Amino acid sequence: MGLGILDTIGLMGTVILAAPVALFGLDMFVSGNRLVGGGFLAIAVLMVAAEEYVTKPTDVAADAAQDVASSVVETDEEE
Repeated sequence: MGLGILDTIGLMGTVILAAPVALFGLDMFVSGNRLVGGGFLAIAVLMVAAEEYVTKPTDVAADAAQDVASSVVETDEEE
């Protein structure tokens, strides 16, 4: 299933915040400080992964509302 508009905006915000961290890590990695650079690159990847895969309290409420709505409304796929 694709991302909704709010999910896409949230992911874009996270990427905007993770990009400077990743660029700093890449700069440190290329300049020879491999441990610190790799650490910052890992932090940037974890920032984006956490936004995508960690369940937030708002996700629980949205999933519950979607379950209730899907039990009430029949779609063409179910017919």
